[in-house]
Amino acid sequence: MPDDRRQIAVFDDRPFFERALALGVRSGVLGDDSITSIRNDGAKGMVQIAEYFGTQYLRPNIEEARIRIVNLVSLFLEESSAGDLERAARSLRDNTFLSHSRGGSELIKSLWAMPEDSSFGILVRQSQRSFLADWSLKSHAEYRQAREQRQAHQVTIAAALWFAERLGTPAAEISTVAVESLIRTAMLLYLSGSTTAALPNAAEFVDILATLRKKGIPGKGRKRIAEVFKSLPESYQAVARRELKKVESEDLPRIVDPSQAMNRLIPELEPLYYLRDFGPEDASQFDAAVSADWQKITGGKIDDNSLLTIFLCLATDTPPKAALSKVAARNVIRKVRADGLQRQPVLVFIRAFAPYQLQQDLEALWDELFPEVESALSDPSDTALDRALAFLKENCVVR
Repeated sequence: MPDDRRQIAVFDDRPFFERALALGVRSGVLGDDSITSIRNDGAKGMVQIAEYFGTQYLRPNIEEARIRIVNLVSLFLEESSAGDLERAARSLRDNTFLSHSRGGSELIKSLWAMPEDSSFGILVRQSQRSFLADWSLKSHAEYRQAREQRQAHQVTIAAALWFAERLGTPAAEISTVAVESLIRTAMLLYLSGSTTAALPNAAEFVDILATLRKKGIPGKGRKRIAEVFKSLPESYQAVARRELKKVESEDLPRIVDPSQAMNRLIPELEPLYYLRDFGPEDASQFDAAVSADWQKITGGKIDDNSLLTIFLCLATDTPPKAALSKVAARNVIRKVRADGLQRQPVLVFIRAFAPYQLQQDLEALWDELFPEVESALSDPSDTALDRALAFLKENCVVR
């Protein structure tokens, strides 16, 4: 690369403030008085920033503060001038350096106030001071990317609340939720042709799936969707159509497919949707549709020893049984030593087939016992398997 082009590339890599300053000096927009003012304000601002984030008496803090103030001023200048260096130079002439620094700080505070994801009801967030500390060291490109993402989250949340309000659920009644599930639920509800003007509970969700499997999407469902999109604000259209596409391309083919067992399908789809008032009453109706396999495998036994026996079988890729013979128990021990004990298959089984009200406790039981079971069955010094078998007799059902 020729020398002049290399110099331009290096020059363009400098912070936006420095580029605007250099252009202003070269063009005469910034005179000696402006430069003196910027220098004095810069020194004052660095001390204030160093004291705010740490201490003004340590050289590393002052050096970091210099980087922060240049970034803040650059951020405000580039945003307010739309990247026009001449406009930025005039701004440096007409306004104080510290006002530009404060402007950059306000932009970051506005970014902090936007949602960092599409969850609604999340109260825990990074403190504003900590956020400023992080983002005053980031580039303008990172700021623009984050702002674009957060604005998209803001639109998604607003769209979800629009649908929730329309379906009789005000924002105050919505607990922590990924808001896409609200929109997805509304799309499914409208497509089903349901006349219910409310988000479904667990039992109603099961009914919607059953009706769609039996009758498919009714004409009034398509008509209802069209009416909804006519009244939907333009800014929410893209978000809603994205969720509608997911329902139509990912969920509906599975819902109407008779080869997919409903008791397996329901627990796989349920986490993708927002179900109203999922309490004990609803849970019992929900369980009725999903727990046939649970009853078949467990034989209705819910004592810890029987459940651990089943979990152990699943964790060793052995057909699940609530009781093992001594021969089967020894085979399980050998499989643990040969292939290891797998945690995930048990969790998948619990989430897919266990009654709703038991799932949390069952997961906790498995998580608590897993290290103990793994240690007891994998002990290489127990060559005769006697101690491992004794452990199974005490904690599982071995006959």
